[in-house]
This record gives sequence, structure tokens and C-alpha cells, in this order.
Amino acid sequence: MSLQVIRRPLKDDLIQYIAARTPAIFFQRVVEEIEAGHSDAHRHAVTFDDPERFRVHPQLQHYRSSAALRKAADHAGMIVAAPHTEPKGERFSLVASGEIRFGQICVPFNNRTPRQAKHRQMIAAVNDRLEPANRDLFTGNAEPLPDGLGCLIVAVKPHKREPQSVPFGVMVGVPYSNLTDWHLFVPVSDVMAAYHPEEKIEVPDLAFATLKRRMGESEK
Repeated sequence: MSLQVIRRPLKDDLIQYIAARTPAIFFQRVVEEIEAGHSDAHRHAVTFDDPERFRVHPQLQHYRSSAALRKAADHAGMIVAAPHTEPKGERFSLVASGEIRFGQICVPFNNRTPRQAKHRQMIAAVNDRLEPANRDLFTGNAEPLPDGLGCLIVAVKPHKREPQSVPFGVMVGVPYSNLTDWHLFVPVSDVMAAYHPEEKIEVPDLAFATLKRRMGESEK
């Protein structure tokens, strides 16, 4: 099984924009912290009987992942906050690196659409400038993206028939302002790759000719 990766025309620009403004260690640590948090959540959840476990497990995954976001951002020297929701009753994790804001969400394996919530709408609101009605603002390559971006670190829960102690994947998402879809939805590893682009290794002509000759000889 694999996740469907969302690749829009702005995908490469979005990845480069995020990588240029966010410490690489943040993405490394957030994956580590989320994986550790899901392991802890599972270990705690299995101490409950089935009826309670069904409700407790996703709540523990949510809270552990929310704490993981703050821990990773704090380690990376980013701005960290846990403001109250409106109406009050809960708190949510919000971290920032420059003009990029990051929230966090856990989604089920079979439904990657972010759930509607005021605090997620607040994070995503700035992304309306990327959407079709406003895309004519970004013609050309001089300024491919506006200042400011709302992102979500997405922990994808495993399929119900798979081990529940680790997330299926940890993704970086740039949601639509109305949270109905994603401008970008890729594994964290795709963003990490932007910090260390692979070097192109060219095979010298002589070596290639030798290899080709040997292959020809082996076929005789």
C-alpha cells in the first residue's frame, strides 16, 4: 500500500520555499518525535479494554503528535506556541519559522483530507493566494510564491490491519484555504532532499565503453 502524493505545478517551488526558510533539523526531529509518540500512545492504549481503547488510542495519537511538533520546533530554535481554541476548551500546537506557520494533524489511512477546525483554517488562510482565482499573480519565475505559508505536519495512521505502534507516514502538507484538498502533500523525506540535492555522477566515456564491451562479450 502507498499514499497518493499530491504534486501540483507549484510543488517544487513550495518545497524549495519551505526548505529555504525552515531548519532541516526540524523535519528530522519531528519525524522522530511523532514516531516515538505513536509508539507511546499504542503502548498506553493497549492497557485499556477494547471499548475504551477504540476512543483512547486516537486521542493519545493526537496529543502525542501535537507535543512532538512543539518539541521538534523548540529543538530547532523556532517559535513555539500552544494557543487556546475558539471557543476555549482545547489547545493546539502552532510553530513558526519566519513567515511559515506549521500546525499538526493525524489523518486516517483512507482519508487524507484535513478535518475542518477554526485553528487549521487560520493556519491555511494565507494559502488562498496560491489558489486558481489568484494564480495569475504568480506568472513568471521572478517571485513564484508570496510571503507566508500555512503548513501542516501530517501523521498518517496505519491501516487497521497493520501494526498500530508507528504511523504509516509523516507528510508535509500545504492545505487549500478551505481545507478541501492539498496544494502539496509529500513525505517529509521529499522536503529533506531539498537540503541535500543528489550530486549527478557522470560515467566517464572510457568506463562506459569498457562496460558495454564486457556486456557484449557476456552475451556471446
